[in-house]
Amino acid sequence: MSLPSSPRVATDEAIDDAVEVLKVPDFRRLWAANGFRYAAVEVASFALPVTALLLLHAQPLTMSLIFVCSRAGFLTIGLPAGVWIDRMRKKPVLICADIVYAVAFASVPIAYFLGVLAVPQLVAVALVVSLAGVFFDVAHSSVLPYVLPRRRVADGNARLQSSETAIQAVSPSIAGVVTQGVAAPLLYCFAAIGHLVSLLLLRRIQPQGDIARGPAKAEQKFGREITDGIRVLFRQPLLRLLLNQAALNNVGAGILLSMLPIFLLKEIGVATWLYGLLSTLGAVAGFATSLLAPRLRRRFGEIRMTLVFSGLAPFAVLAAPLAGVFRPAAVPLIAVAEVLIGIAIVGRAVSTAGLRARVTPDAYMGRVTAAYSVVIQGATPIGALVGGLVAGYWSTGTALWVGGLVMALPLVLLLFSPLSRHRTLPAEWEV
Repeated sequence: MSLPSSPRVATDEAIDDAVEVLKVPDFRRLWAANGFRYAAVEVASFALPVTALLLLHAQPLTMSLIFVCSRAGFLTIGLPAGVWIDRMRKKPVLICADIVYAVAFASVPIAYFLGVLAVPQLVAVALVVSLAGVFFDVAHSSVLPYVLPRRRVADGNARLQSSETAIQAVSPSIAGVVTQGVAAPLLYCFAAIGHLVSLLLLRRIQPQGDIARGPAKAEQKFGREITDGIRVLFRQPLLRLLLNQAALNNVGAGILLSMLPIFLLKEIGVATWLYGLLSTLGAVAGFATSLLAPRLRRRFGEIRMTLVFSGLAPFAVLAAPLAGVFRPAAVPLIAVAEVLIGIAIVGRAVSTAGLRARVTPDAYMGRVTAAYSVVIQGATPIGALVGGLVAGYWSTGTALWVGGLVMALPLVLLLFSPLSRHRTLPAEWEV
């Protein structure tokens, strides 16, 4: 299949391989904006279950509903958003998304001060933030090749991944300690401020080649553009494999992520600071992995390292359901699970960093990113619903077992794929 590439202003010669990507001014601003945004998301993600479970006393199925709404954006508007973003400049999309984030998060402490905060508002905030996240995530992925040359996108992604894991390493613990003296809804104040700072930084970037394209042809239909993006995603072997792996992984992750707060905060009764500390352990392990994984990727090949980290995932999640069986040892087991999961997820993410950009033409980047995200992020709320139903009918422990088993399936796909015979990405797959 022959696919056209869009014109680019930024050339591979513009930034030498020896130049650290953080020395590129626009990428540095994008990286800093992403850091503030990610810190805001982490704090809000910690505050959500604490507020819903301990302050508003939400039940397991209600928690699943909140979790589903927080991931529903790509299921509802992911595909058309990809077409829209391919037609528009990416920078204004990022700025508008940050504004929506800030307003939605600020509404929570305002309602709390007024004494009217309720579960329906948390559901609404989760849904609005999820919709804004679709536009931000697709535009962020699509703008990166215009800030850096294509061959440096992997290095840029590695820097973004490292900073995200570093933020994830400290945010939950700090938020957990803060909630010992401050009500959880007030953490949303920081989340709103974080997005405002991100907005100010994004206003200063000038992506080369980021132009409003409009439809590719005057007679081209909206649905056809969506179909073209889906066709590219499913016809390219690497994109198809990564999609299937990530979708199955996220179904299992959805089950675990929606059930662990209930298991730890309600059934085991751990303090919020300890809940935050457990999340931090996984993030610290992930951060250490993000520093080591790029060297391993260069030495052993990105495909081989993807296989290694995918193989670690099933063993990583095993400790979580075991915590439901051996409840006196639940906290140590969850700590082990958090560490191993952090290593597996971040290691795989760094190993595959930049692969999609290397096999996707620029003209299709937004649509392919959106279609990919629709499937993998849509899988997470499906997993959350499954977890809520299993926990309601049987138990939270049973739901944890189901989540662990589902997360073992991506390894099987990779082992039986043609990629398992390669060390690095085959040159004929690159655009």
